[in-house]
Amino acid sequence: MDDFYLDQKGLAAYFEMQWLDKLRESGVTEPLESQSKSVPDSFIVSEHSKKVSHFIADVVGNENASPTEVLEVGPALGRNCYELIQCFPSIHSITVVEPSNRLLSNFKRILIDGVKCEFPYIKSLKALGQLSFDTSSIAARCEHVNFTLLERPFSRGMLEEQFDLAICLNVLDQCESPKTLVDALKEATVLNGILFVSCSYQWNKKHLKDENEAVDDINDYFDHGWVKLSEKEIEYKVRYNERYSLLFLSHIVAYKKISS
Repeated sequence: MDDFYLDQKGLAAYFEMQWLDKLRESGVTEPLESQSKSVPDSFIVSEHSKKVSHFIADVVGNENASPTEVLEVGPALGRNCYELIQCFPSIHSITVVEPSNRLLSNFKRILIDGVKCEFPYIKSLKALGQLSFDTSSIAARCEHVNFTLLERPFSRGMLEEQFDLAICLNVLDQCESPKTLVDALKEATVLNGILFVSCSYQWNKKHLKDENEAVDDINDYFDHGWVKLSEKEIEYKVRYNERYSLLFLSHIVAYKKISS
């Protein structure tokens, strides 16, 4: 595999989950081919990014905050970034940290370059289909934002600047040390800034170095210096074969930094 995190089929699953609705809005009506009987779009697309962005917008709005500088760790193909840009006209810069080249290069094609790119999709257990995806309208709605793309794992001291909005969705149970990652995110959040973290609690020994860090509740990662603003459970769906999807329940928490 030429990407440490996911193969081409995994990339197709992310495209389906995050951008199928926008593919349709761009005028592509051709159905996704399937080795078995055709599958409706409603089974494939996920509302996770929209629901998460609405949750973030509500929490930030309740704090009367207008974020300008944003950090997202593990943005995948950028749908959450896109939704936040639509929610917050105040955003002028976003730093994204994504160690997967396959994800980050396509993030750039969709949100920054605005080019026609391949839209891979799952056709069967071992076969993929492909459509052409015109991303120009998506990039046009993000062109006022200055993006910084970092292809590496996130760690403490990696960034000199701090951010008034920091986000890390469904990454904690896919990394070696979730506590270290949360500590790095805390460090990168400015005083009075807001940090959003989510987890589906699918802890895996393949990733996790210290099993003691596999908490039952990610609220346990926060202590003095932080005040909880809100939390919510949001469904997270991803398709693995043409008629087989996994449905996770993702727990998202929001904390405000009140002291260093």
